[in-house]
Amino acid sequence: MAGLKPPAGFIDTPHPPVAAPHKLVTRVEEIVIDRPLVQVMASVAATPLADTIAGDTGLPGVRGTHVLAGGTFGEPGSRHMAFLTDDSTIVEQVLERIRTPTEDRLRYVVWNYTSATAAPLRYGLAEFLYTADGEGQTRVRWTYGFELRRDRFPGFLGPLGGPLLKAAFLNGPYAKWMRATLARIKANAEA
Repeated sequence: MAGLKPPAGFIDTPHPPVAAPHKLVTRVEEIVIDRPLVQVMASVAATPLADTIAGDTGLPGVRGTHVLAGGTFGEPGSRHMAFLTDDSTIVEQVLERIRTPTEDRLRYVVWNYTSATAAPLRYGLAEFLYTADGEGQTRVRWTYGFELRRDRFPGFLGPLGGPLLKAAFLNGPYAKWMRATLARIKANAEA
């Protein structure tokens, strides 16, 4: 969607320091797409984020984006603001991009959540790993981990906060959202 701009008063800040993935509250989803890696990656590159991220699962989808740094989102250091369908925003920055003939890996950090639903989250660390999987297939593994804010529930519960977030959110609504998004990626690539 053209013309989307950061809200008044927005200050573009560097992403928060990112912990090692094993220290985060994490969810992993996978799907196999019946197309070769090169075709899947061409589809991903050609499909706007608003047509990729599921918005029909109870969690918001994406209305559009606004580039904040680094030009087109997808290369290390590139950063954009995503405008969600619930009128909230997030900021995403690519940390790593590795492309080989057999895999494509995109690791990125998400922060600056304005949604009340995301109030307990300090940031998210996510990775898409697309791997050639046999003849004419691509396996997609999407990992999403969160660091909780220690001044909000459930983060202020210390070691109990992560399991609570996982049980109530990551294994429920978030898992459904991730699976629906992967299904969209698959449908777009196989169309």
